[in-house]
Amino acid sequence: MSHNRLVSDSTSQSEAAAPEAAPTEEPAGPADAGFEALWQRVLDGWDDDKPHAALLEFALRTEQLPEVAGRYRKLKEDPTKAERAQKRLDAIVLAATQLMMSMKTPPRTQIPLPITFSAFGIFLFTLCFVAYMYLHR
Repeated sequence: MSHNRLVSDSTSQSEAAAPEAAPTEEPAGPADAGFEALWQRVLDGWDDDKPHAALLEFALRTEQLPEVAGRYRKLKEDPTKAERAQKRLDAIVLAATQLMMSMKTPPRTQIPLPITFSAFGIFLFTLCFVAYMYLHR
């Protein structure tokens, strides 16, 4: 019973402290100032390819490709920016595919040992069967 009272006392204290604290709003996206600065450069120099390439490279390094893709996807609705936004989305898909392929497990260069033993066992069984049939005819 004393445990419940302690829990209710701590709850009431935290509820009392909650109204005093001002709610902090976080931006809906990465809180990275570098990312935001690069995105602003992309918007300012929309027809220049260098800011787009820099943003893509930064997004690859910081694993923010989904965020970049979402922002370009929103810009596809703007008729003046739709064509370049689609090209940049295609570049993002290509970069993500290359990233996945680079992390792909390399093919085996040696035959696994269980397969080798199985093949040897089948060969040995067949050899013994042929010898038995040859000797007992």
